[in-house]
Amino acid sequence: MPPSEMDAEVFLTYANVSEEDVRNRTVVVIDVLRACSTIATALERGARAVMPVADMAEAGKIAANLGPDVYRLGGERDGDKIDGYHLGNSPAEYAAETVQGRDIILNTTNGTRALTQATSAEHLVVGCFLNASRVVDFVRAAADEVTLICAGHNNRLSLEDTLCAGLLLDRLWDDRLPDVVTDSAHTAFTLYDTDRTSLETSLRRANHAEELVALGYADDLDYCFRVDALSVLPYHTDNRLLRYDEQSTA
Repeated sequence: MPPSEMDAEVFLTYANVSEEDVRNRTVVVIDVLRACSTIATALERGARAVMPVADMAEAGKIAANLGPDVYRLGGERDGDKIDGYHLGNSPAEYAAETVQGRDIILNTTNGTRALTQATSAEHLVVGCFLNASRVVDFVRAAADEVTLICAGHNNRLSLEDTLCAGLLLDRLWDDRLPDVVTDSAHTAFTLYDTDRTSLETSLRRANHAEELVALGYADDLDYCFRVDALSVLPYHTDNRLLRYDEQSTA
């Protein structure tokens, strides 16, 4: 199928995603600020796996069955590190010496919840600006249809996730909006097309970006808004995310 004819659906938040929406489809979950950027970074820096969980109870249950040096608990609530966790949700915290060879149990407000709602997909990968090209290459090779799920922010649309979805669609469709397209995919594609020449300026005006700056995480914006900075593709299998180049979809 020519790229411009690829069937693509977009959910602008994960709140209403059902199992039926993702079953037998290739799914990309997008949370630019910051879960998906952090997952890609952790795997790039040598983490053995990232296990996304929906809440603290599940995180604690998994941790209780692992040796203390085997894992690191990471996550945030309201942007800041959860009390008692080793790490927060800033990619800067996931240095090689911290994550090398370890399992990361990750629990965030939006991104990991979006991931846990999409596990019935045929293929489930993590996307962000950092690994956009890697995501596009995978989708083109894996399927002729794709579902992009924006994590959003507190059950609302987030500008940064929608713009990232638009960038992915722009590349998947070779810069051309198909004749038949869903409203949400049209919205993401058109928004990116409008803002592409001033992308970083638009991203920095996003509500969530401004909240993170107020919390002292301005450096995370500099990092997470870089396009194609990483070559890693986190791929979901057996309730964990691994580097795709270590996996097979056969």
